[in-house]
Amino acid sequence: MKIHEIVRISNKVTFARVEPEDLSKTLLEIIKVISDLSWIKKFDEDFLQESFESRALPTVNDICIKLENSDGDKITSEAGEYVVSELSREVLYSELKYSNIPLSELYSKQISGNPGFDFHSENMSDIILFGEAKYLNDRNAYGTGLKQIVEFVRDKKDIKDLADLRDFCSPQALKNAQLGIKGYAIGFAAKGTDTDNLIINIQNNVNYQIIEKYSEVVLVAVNI
Repeated sequence: MKIHEIVRISNKVTFARVEPEDLSKTLLEIIKVISDLSWIKKFDEDFLQESFESRALPTVNDICIKLENSDGDKITSEAGEYVVSELSREVLYSELKYSNIPLSELYSKQISGNPGFDFHSENMSDIILFGEAKYLNDRNAYGTGLKQIVEFVRDKKDIKDLADLRDFCSPQALKNAQLGIKGYAIGFAAKGTDTDNLIINIQNNVNYQIIEKYSEVVLVAVNI
């Protein structure tokens, strides 16, 4: 992954712009990351390890098939969303040094099409970031992602996610989220719009203005 820039828009909003240096290699790397279930070993109880493994394996197989159906020249919409999710997650844990929580589909009960947020992380202030990734092949996808987050918040899907996150987040962060002290991350496919104009357009979006009131917002533009 190539980092173009990471800038602070305000004291609680961060904007990052990244891109896969080689899309074919990126797809293979994502398959490798998703297939690595070593995170399961952190659980001491055998029954938890087996439970998480039973949930994760069918999803890993399903995602890998979708990624393998794409290549460096043509990428499917489903594969594109996983690329955006994984690169956005990588910004959170690798660049911002937030917690590395597996893709939510890997530990949720559903094989694919998780009805909650796509990815999560916890920052150093005990705040959970609920992340949504959107891919569109013909335009910037931030509008779709922001709208989805506002709808998810309205439907309390972030609160519904807490039951699954209790094994990955600190008790204080879970309590904070319950009390409304929480943040959001939006990973979205970005096209040729220059960064300054892209940020202005995002700031003028009515749904951005709604989520900006929360504790932290991370915007990740993925050139794809």
